[in-house]
Amino acid sequence: MSRPTRPTYKTRNWPAYNEGLKQRGSLTVWFDQEMTWEAAPTGRRGRQPIYSDAAVQTCLTMKVLFGMALRQTTGFVESLLRLIGLDWTVPDFSTLSRQQKTLKVNIPYRGSQGPLHLLIDSTGIKVEGEGEWSARKHGGAKRRVWRKIHIGIDEQTLEIRAAEFTTSDVGDAPMLPELLDQIPPDQEIASVTADGAFDTRRCHDAIAARGAAAIIPPRRNARPWKADGAGAIARNEALRASRRFGRTIWRRWSGYHRRSRAETKMHCVKLLGQRLTARDFDRQVAEFQVRVAVLNGFTALGIPVTEAVG
Repeated sequence: MSRPTRPTYKTRNWPAYNEGLKQRGSLTVWFDQEMTWEAAPTGRRGRQPIYSDAAVQTCLTMKVLFGMALRQTTGFVESLLRLIGLDWTVPDFSTLSRQQKTLKVNIPYRGSQGPLHLLIDSTGIKVEGEGEWSARKHGGAKRRVWRKIHIGIDEQTLEIRAAEFTTSDVGDAPMLPELLDQIPPDQEIASVTADGAFDTRRCHDAIAARGAAAIIPPRRNARPWKADGAGAIARNEALRASRRFGRTIWRRWSGYHRRSRAETKMHCVKLLGQRLTARDFDRQVAEFQVRVAVLNGFTALGIPVTEAVG
């Protein structure tokens, strides 16, 4: 049997997409003079915060974009405010570090038109320890520490709609219901696509509870489940189809190949840094969420619209 010919694709909106790629490198920074830079009183006893979450997130966004330390970030933002003539004060490095621990990051997204097709992926990211080459050549001098990041992206807009940050001992499958809970209940979900690690009863039941179709390949040694729910019935149908027609044909028929977009988005997360600089877990969560907000901002500038031409 001859190998099928790979289709070729053409970008239909190249001028707009090219302009969006240029804007990603623009150094133009807009500060809204009406934004709340100073924190409002909390009404509780004790020292009140000086800077708002918006101010802290602005500084941390500059830190993530340009790969700077906290002290360098403070000087960078001070110079920006001086250039545009604003007399706002800038939080010092200790204030940034302290408020980063409790920061509520605002993650923007545009939303898709119609039902949501959610693509799920998980991977590890380094937070401490020697690099790959040094560890292999000399042996790691320090204990190597990893965290796991879990994301769900919108297939249509390629924006990250759900994100979770856990320790390395947490599996992939237990986090899928948590990711689905981040999608508003009034948002219709058409399908959830994930790899074979999510082939569990809890994942299928959570997807069925949202009225979505689960596009998850059964494991190699998978066996039919007891049909005691909508999730188990849908999973058994996928198992029968993959056994009868083959896993390759099932993946093509179900559209499982779309999950590669989630892997590409995970690669983009690591392009902002192969490791997290924060040492405290709560601060690492905020740093990861700031990366998600930055990537959604980049995506909003423009994405390619491609179609098969042969």
